[in-house]
Amino acid sequence: MTTLLGALTRLRPWRDDDAEAIYRACQDDDVQRFTTVPSPYRREDADWFLAHHVHDVAAEGGASFCVEGLSDPGRVAGSMALLHVREGVGEIGYWMAREARGRGWAADALATVVAWTFAERDCRRLELTIEPANAASLAVARRPGFVADHVDPARQLRDGSVREVVVLTLER
Repeated sequence: MTTLLGALTRLRPWRDDDAEAIYRACQDDDVQRFTTVPSPYRREDADWFLAHHVHDVAAEGGASFCVEGLSDPGRVAGSMALLHVREGVGEIGYWMAREARGRGWAADALATVVAWTFAERDCRRLELTIEPANAASLAVARRPGFVADHVDPARQLRDGSVREVVVLTLER
């Protein structure tokens, strides 16, 4: 799999030895509240993520990356994934570890995966689904140019949950 380089981040393939860092990052209340990770998040969930989720995303035409800050190499800062591309429309999902927030890494990683997706995939439009209360993630999405398209009051997410979300889009 490809490694992508942003101005502030490196997006690399996940490794088996990332499981403990994934587990620790997903203990954060905001990661559990605003993403589709299991709650409570167990160490076995991190192993499942590496063994299954990464491969399932690839099977759907996507790619899942470990985010590292260039100023903090080797440490898992977050996850950035092109979850799928269907009929020219892709969906991106991400989370950032608490200690990696506020450094511009999420926006840089998002912009990096957006540029890669538009260059390497048959994708004309990208979507993000973010809960309205997640102000930080909404701000991250706007930095590379995502705009609010609509509010979906009952979106079924990948984990089967149904939530109110803002659907943000970016066109090539």
